[in-house]
Amino acid sequence: MPQLIARRVITKADLSGVENYCTAISYVREVEEYRSAAGGLIDPKLFGVLNRAAQTARQLAAEYGLTPTSRARIGAVVSDDNDADNPLKV
Repeated sequence: MPQLIARRVITKADLSGVENYCTAISYVREVEEYRSAAGGLIDPKLFGVLNRAAQTARQLAAEYGLTPTSRARIGAVVSDDNDADNPLKV
């Protein structure tokens, strides 16, 4: 997020959309936690919530440059000097 804000990809006007992204992701995680606690059983109603929340999160992530494809499209490539903060750096 800090890099996207610095590059003016995300502005104050976008904060509600980013908040909606965070809310959708929290719904996905909450339903997954519930499913895990229930022994992996899938409740059809909760699956619908999960599916819609995941779809919304994917759409918002793409819109706000939060996916590799959307970052490449807008030219927001992360530089190599930021690898110290990358938990996925191998």
